[in-house]
This record gives sequence, C-alpha cells and structure tokens, in this order.
Amino acid sequence: MAHKRITTLTPKRLVRLINGVIYFSAVPFSFSHMAMAEEQFNTSFIHGDDNIAQVAALSSGDDILPGKYPFDIYLNGQRIDHRDIEFKKDAKDTPVTPCLTAQDYQDYGVKLPGDMKTEGAAQCYALSQQISGAKLSYDAAIQRMDLEVPQIFLEPRPQGAISPKVYDRGINAGFVNYNFSGNHNNYRNNANDKTSDYYFLSLNNGINVGNWRLRNNSTLNQQSGAGTHWNTVSSWAETDIVSLRSRLVIGQTNTNNNVFDSIQFRGVQISSANDMLPESQRGYAPVVRGVASTNARVEIRQNGYTIYSTNVPPGPFALTDIFPSTLSGNLNVTVIEANGSRTSFVVPFSSVPNMLREGIWDYQMTAGKYHDGTTKYQPKFVQGTLSHGMAYDITPYGGVLVAENYRSAVVGMGKNMGVWGAVSFDMSYSDTNLVNGDDKQGESFRFLYSKSLNDWGTEFQIAGYRYSTSGYYDFSDAVAERDRYENGVYRNDYYDENDRNLGVPDWAESRRRTYYTSRFNNKRQRVELSINQRIAGNSTLYTNISNQSYWGGSGQDRTVQTGFNSSYKNISYGVFYQDSRSNYGYKDRSINMSVSIPFSFFSRYSSDMTASFNAGHSKQSGNTYSAGLSGTALDDNRLNYAVQSGHDRYSGQTSSANVGYQGSMGTVNAGYSYSNDYQQSTLGVSGGIVAHSGGVTLTQPLQNTFVLVEAKDAKGVRLENQPGVAIDRFGYAVMTSASPYRHNRVALRTEDIGNGLDIPMAARDVVPTYGAITRVKFETHTGQSLLVHSKLLDGSVPPIGANVFSADGKNNGTVGTNGDIYISGASAGDRLLVKWGSDAGDSCSLVVPELKSATEQLMGYQELSLTCGKP
Repeated sequence: MAHKRITTLTPKRLVRLINGVIYFSAVPFSFSHMAMAEEQFNTSFIHGDDNIAQVAALSSGDDILPGKYPFDIYLNGQRIDHRDIEFKKDAKDTPVTPCLTAQDYQDYGVKLPGDMKTEGAAQCYALSQQISGAKLSYDAAIQRMDLEVPQIFLEPRPQGAISPKVYDRGINAGFVNYNFSGNHNNYRNNANDKTSDYYFLSLNNGINVGNWRLRNNSTLNQQSGAGTHWNTVSSWAETDIVSLRSRLVIGQTNTNNNVFDSIQFRGVQISSANDMLPESQRGYAPVVRGVASTNARVEIRQNGYTIYSTNVPPGPFALTDIFPSTLSGNLNVTVIEANGSRTSFVVPFSSVPNMLREGIWDYQMTAGKYHDGTTKYQPKFVQGTLSHGMAYDITPYGGVLVAENYRSAVVGMGKNMGVWGAVSFDMSYSDTNLVNGDDKQGESFRFLYSKSLNDWGTEFQIAGYRYSTSGYYDFSDAVAERDRYENGVYRNDYYDENDRNLGVPDWAESRRRTYYTSRFNNKRQRVELSINQRIAGNSTLYTNISNQSYWGGSGQDRTVQTGFNSSYKNISYGVFYQDSRSNYGYKDRSINMSVSIPFSFFSRYSSDMTASFNAGHSKQSGNTYSAGLSGTALDDNRLNYAVQSGHDRYSGQTSSANVGYQGSMGTVNAGYSYSNDYQQSTLGVSGGIVAHSGGVTLTQPLQNTFVLVEAKDAKGVRLENQPGVAIDRFGYAVMTSASPYRHNRVALRTEDIGNGLDIPMAARDVVPTYGAITRVKFETHTGQSLLVHSKLLDGSVPPIGANVFSADGKNNGTVGTNGDIYISGASAGDRLLVKWGSDAGDSCSLVVPELKSATEQLMGYQELSLTCGKP
C-alpha cells in the first residue's frame, strides 16, 4: 500500500496533537519510507490474541474508505495536478490503495519502462514496483498525494514549468471595481472668492463565463459649470487558448510595441501569451553549454547571487532554462564534479527588449479600426508581427501593417555579442497617402544597445531613431496628419504648463491650447540614453536623456534627468535635477533634494512613523520646501496618515493632512489642505463588488485575476498577506490579486481560528488562468473539541488504532489507549462511526450528547465518557 504521511500539526489543532500523543505513546510502530511497503506495528506490546489480530489488520492503515476523492498531486514537491483519485481495496486482507495508470504517469512526465507503456489504460500500478527509487505517499487529511521520482526517470522540463492540468479557469461570476474621488475647492483670486466641485467615478466591470472574460471600463465625471459626462472608455472579450499558448481578444484594446509602436484599436487580435511560459523561459537568456566529466552539479551566479543549480550526467550539457536576476550581467558558471574538483568559466550576458530565448516564438495578428478615443479619423488596418529566438543568440523579427492610405513593413534582428553587450537593429519602410493627395515614402532606422559593466557597477542603454527621409510616417503620424488637417493648415494641441489654476487639481479643468502650422511635423530623429552607476554601499547615480526632433520645424522635445540616491542606516536621501523643453516653447529647469528619517532611527519603539524633508527650485515655480510626518497604525498597518507643511511661490504657506483606511470591504481616504489662496477638501473611496453563486461580496480594489475565498462559519478569520481582509458573515472574502499561470498561496491566519471552529487545512495552492475568478473553498467544522473516553457495550474498549468517521464519511479521529478518542467539530446529536475491520461486528457508534459552550472550555476541549453502541 502507499505510505501515509502524518499531517504537520499546529497548536490550534489540538485535536490531532492529543490524539497523536494518546495513540503513538501506546503503540510503538515504524513506517517504511518506500512506497508500497506496509506499515508494521510491534504486536509484541499488545496482549491478547484478539487485539493482536485487530492491530495487525489495522497496520494496513486504511484511514480512507474505497471510493473517489479529490487530491492535489505533487511531483517531487511541485504541484502538477488536481483531480479525483480512485482508492481501491482488491481483497479482504489487502490495504486500500490509490489507483494511478501508466497513462497518468506519462502525463506527469515520468519515463516508463517499455513493457509498462503497453499495458491496459485502466490498470492500476504501484510506482515503486515499476521504477527503482520511486515512492508514492498520500495524506488523506489534507488531500495531498506525493510522487517522488528520481530525476533520471523524468522527461526534461524547463525550470518552474507548471502542468496545464493544474490550471484553474475559475468560476462564472461578475464584478465591479470602483474608484470615486471628489474635491471641494474654495479659493481667492484678486479678492474674489470662488467655489468649485469636481467628482470622478471610474468603473472597471467584468463578467466571467466559462473560459471567456468580458470587460468594460467606464467613467463618470461632474464639474461645476461643466455638467455631468459619462464615457465608455473600452469594452472587450478575451479568452486564452492554452494549447497554442495564445490569447484571443475581441473589442477595444491595443497592440504591443515589440516591432511597431503600440496602436489602440477596436477589432480582433490573437497573440502569443508569454505569461504562460515559465519564468525560466520568459525574456532572453543565453544557452549555457559545457562538458562534465562525471555526475556533476552546475551552479550559475550573477551579480554575486546563485541564480541556478542543477545536476548533469557525464558528457556535454546545454542549459536552456536559466532565469537571470537582471537583463544584463555576466553569468559565472561552475561545474562541480563528483570528486569535488571545480571548473569555472564566464558566459557574457546582455539583452535588449526584442530578444527571445532559443526556440521561443512570439507573434501577434490584429485586424480592426484605429481608435484612441480622441481622433475622428479611424482607418481600418491589419497588422502582423513575428519574432523567433534562434541559435547563436540571434533573434530575427519583423512585421507588416496595411491600412487605409498607409502601408509599412519592418525587419530587424537582435544579437547578444558576449563581452560587447547586446544590440538590435531594424529598418522600417512606409508608404503614406497624405490628405492633400501627395504620396510619401520613407525609411526609418532604429538602433538599441545594452551593456553592463559589472566591475564598474555600470549599466547603460542607448537607443537612436533616425528617419533618413522626411517622407517617413509611422502609423500614428499618418492618422494624425489626416485628423489635424483644417483648411490647408494643421492643428497642434498642447497643454500649457504655465497656466496655473490655484487650488484646482490639474485634471479638474482642461488647459488645452492650440497653434497651427503649414506643414505636418512628423518625427525626424529620437535619441535616448540611460545610464545607472552603482557606487559603494547603497548609493546609485543615474542619468536619463531623451531628445525628439521633427521635420518641418526647429522645435524639439527634450528631457534631461540626473539624480543621486543613497542611504545611511535607515535614513534615505537623494538629489534630482531635470531640464525639460517642448517643441511649442515650454522650458523649465528644476532641482530637488529630499531626506527621509524613520523614527526607528531614534527608537525601536517608534518604527511606524517617518519624517520627511523636501526642498527644491525651478524656473517656473521658484523656491519650494516642505516638511512632514507620515505613518501607519492598527494591525496590518490598515490606517495610514500624513501631515505636511510647506511654502511655494504661488500659494505661499501651505498645510495639508491626509488619512486613509484599508478595510475588508474597500478603502477610504480623506484630506484637507489650505493656504492663503485656497482651501481644499478631498474624499476618495475605492473597492470592489463580486457577484457569485454564493451571493455578493464586498472587497478591496480588485486586480484582473483574483481569488474568491469561501470558509463557512469562519467570520473574522483574516487572510494571510492581505491587510484588512477577513471572512465576512456570509463565509466569503476576496484575495484581490493573483498571478496568472503561477502558483499562488491562499491561506487563512490560523491564530484567528477560535474554539468551536476547526479548519483542517488552512492553506491552499492555486494556479489561475489569466483573468480568472478562482474560488478556493476551505473545509470548516463548527462544533466543539472532545476528549472521549469510550467503552463498548460489554465494558471493553474499542481496539487501538480504530478509525473514527463522521456522518459524511470523513476521518475525524483515531482510537488511542483505553478507548480514548480526540474529536473536533462535534455538535450535540452527531453520530460517529468507530471502525476497526471489515466484518459486520467490527464497528460501533458514538452519539454526542448536549455539550457546554466553547467559551466554558478552559482547556479548549471538553472531556466526557461515552458508550459505543451498535451502528
């Protein structure tokens, strides 16, 4: 039979602890660690022929009855499946064992002997009898089954790969994610008082039906003097095609920017879904090749950290599933032979965004109508892109776009050049029909370089876009050229940064300005440079430069940023400089300095409060400075607060206070600020509403993929790592964010489980698909914990090791010495079956009488004596 493991115990599960002490102290035993080996009791410690026979029969360990049960299946510690497993008992004297077939093993990536593959699909096999060193174990209490198979008998799989069998596509449900903000402003301008209000509501709505996800984003805003406006921002339906590692989207969305610039559109799109890939296959990393003389271990370090370790047999090896910690930095490889000798070498590594691992494909096909929410001209188009990771660290890529009045094609390649870094280069061609009837053709060349100098602590990237002819238009330029044409000239819209509305948020009033040009200013050249330099300790110096020039004018968009960040103990500080200008004439230069000092620097008893100081100067705003205090309170830091006082050129002395609370049903924040010129009050409320088969659950703001947690009668029990979230009075809570196609731990806080409630397994693992609403149901038992001194009708006691089953057939305890049984989740009137064999007389029944309330049980359980009668 398969080996059963003993469930890990917690203090809250006193039922299992005491029962184990009673049982194990009386019955010396040994467990075989080999699958299919039987558990043996030392029967010499038991006196009497009948008891010896009973214990020998129980040594088979049948703590589960024949039938089908849901189990999580783990292979070498990694969850690979969740399914119903059939448990069989072939003969009276044989144990109950799980049934796994040859096809099951093959599906899990186990290499089987040739004769085993030809056996009948329905035949059950014992793993250890087929593969040397293999084991199968299960724990019926937590519904977990473990397969342990030596690596040599497993098909090669990428590091972190997850079987699609465990994907949870979720339940049919709907949700509304809301975010409300409101401002009330009183401000004075030239001795005149003015009051204004602004309210904004954002709604992200969704319905999941089967494998389809329906989504909608809408907004409602109201402003004094401007009325109320409703806007449907976007709507779409999407589904994942797991067999193709792809995602299908119908509606309004956008293309990626891997080959062409991103485009917002309405239509249909199918593309590769890289989030289905394991972490070790995402992005780019080189194939590490080498030779081992013996059975060896290969370790790979990057930037001083071990990022990969595996065992390889003698001979050449090629490692394709490395997951680097950063996008650049040499890989230091060490081959450790069986005799302890070591061989080391370096694999230079740098990457640029377009690069893929060897053998990985990335594609996207789109058909629809251009739609960015602002332009009136919305041409139809089709677009296709394709990238492929090839040998020798090369990634070719390209694409074609055909639209009304526009055609374009791109071809390029990325290459890891080892010690010289990584580079990509592509050429784009466009053919554009302008609004005045002219046809324009042009080319654009793009270059991207990335390199990390580990010894110097430097990382830098440089990207240049040069449009060699004035006839090149990207798709957004081609659309804008037709959309902005008015009576022979082109309209250019911008937001004037010099326009100040004292006391009114930037988003509350439109400050758009317009100027006209005789020629459309399509892009000419763009250069970007990014450098990060690590300095001793925790210090970093960085510089970012971008410059965009245009045909038809001398204006440029330019931004230069440089900064320095560091820390001393818990004190952090930094300096930031920025020089920016736009093609319509706006210019500004600014410098800012900041210091943050947590109160824990002065006392370890004040770790939840931080003081901050900021000072700056800019050409537009003059001198500014501020000082403030911020912190958190309550358990899980659910309450946050901040007060600040400062000074600036426009408002003079300013002060503000803000407070926020994160509750189980949402978040709320409020603020107040004032100066000599204005007073402002703010209020914000955000959260989610989930409608499901069990009712409606209010929650904190939701992400795209989330988990509905069900735990009946567990009101007030909190979720791990989810501040402020607890099971509501209906038995539900929501874990607001989950990573699709990744293992996600969903757990209840066991310290919140009080007397009268038992949750046998308070943690689960789920692998949701993209956009899924996954339901995790925790088994709960309400009632009380009992220490029962049981006797049979003839005055004897049930045999040691007899199993106790509840009315629903679940194991709820084991008989220890002197007939003692520890039971959890018991209520008055419950009937429990005590069973120690397969014959008609090998069982009896216990009936739970009226009990004291859980609050009266000082020990956490109630002790009583019961007679075990006829079932």
